[in-house]
Amino acid sequence: MAGVTDAAFRQRLRRNGCRRLYTEMVSAAALHRGNRRTRGYLQVPDGGEDLGVQLFGAVPEELASAAELAQEAGFRHVDLNMGCPVRKVVRTGAGAALLNDLGRAEACLRGLRRVVRGILSVKIRAGWDEGSINFLEVGRLAEASGVDLVTFHPRTRAQGYGGRADWGMVRALAADLSVPVVGNGDVTSAREAAARLFESGCQGVMVGRAAQGAPWLFRQGERLAGGLEPGPAPEPWEIGRDLCMQLEDQVRWKGTAVATFEMRKFAAWGARGLPGAAEFRRRLQTAADVEALRREVEGYFGTAGGSPGGAARGRAEGRVGLAGIP
Repeated sequence: MAGVTDAAFRQRLRRNGCRRLYTEMVSAAALHRGNRRTRGYLQVPDGGEDLGVQLFGAVPEELASAAELAQEAGFRHVDLNMGCPVRKVVRTGAGAALLNDLGRAEACLRGLRRVVRGILSVKIRAGWDEGSINFLEVGRLAEASGVDLVTFHPRTRAQGYGGRADWGMVRALAADLSVPVVGNGDVTSAREAAARLFESGCQGVMVGRAAQGAPWLFRQGERLAGGLEPGPAPEPWEIGRDLCMQLEDQVRWKGTAVATFEMRKFAAWGARGLPGAAEFRRRLQTAADVEALRREVEGYFGTAGGSPGGAARGRAEGRVGLAGIP
């Protein structure tokens, strides 16, 4: 979710019912070295108890230093990423590479626990590859090291995001640990999310990519988890209004040039499943400034009380999921 879960998008997720959020992944080594750009990731305008900082690294001293800096910046929840499969991360020994070096993983977690005064969590995968499935061992190690929460993506590093997430593994881990386990992977509908939550016995469901174009999935998922019907997906004009609010936050916090560039992808994701989306995406790429982008969004999605513009007619399709940590 790098380049996605910035402050403006997090605000939009909050408006749509998300109860716990994370920053983009932040390099502990760069924070420790005093990299100015990386330290900027800690200066968030939307800080709060619901926001955790996600660190990656493989040197205990650097992670501890980074966690201290994060706490000085106001964060009360620190998360260690031990699941990222991206090559530039694992080649440094961080992310999913720590699944292959449990001694180092334990040192990193214990080093963080010594300095983190609030919540300490970790995100893991099933293992490095099919020949080294070790999530139970890693989960037990994390619990013994003092973590408060384990998020589990039941794929191996070798799988990346291919194949299917094995939620039977989530069930096994949730039954094995006493700390809360949050499942993650292949949640694309609210009903699927609720089913995963109850069938696996885990304490929460984390949603990533499915939320990019359908942030209302959190609100619908929470209703299902509470035994209610999910309710309708928003009308196109409501999606457009929400996107315009996100655009305003982007302008306020990043400036007009960055906001224009970055909001194109969010607007395109918001049109997913609606008629005329391909032509709308093409027009977005020619929007040269904030006002042009706003006109395209309002013209395509329509306005309150009116009919949708362009070809975006009918209710948005409900690609929904669930997130929430009790």
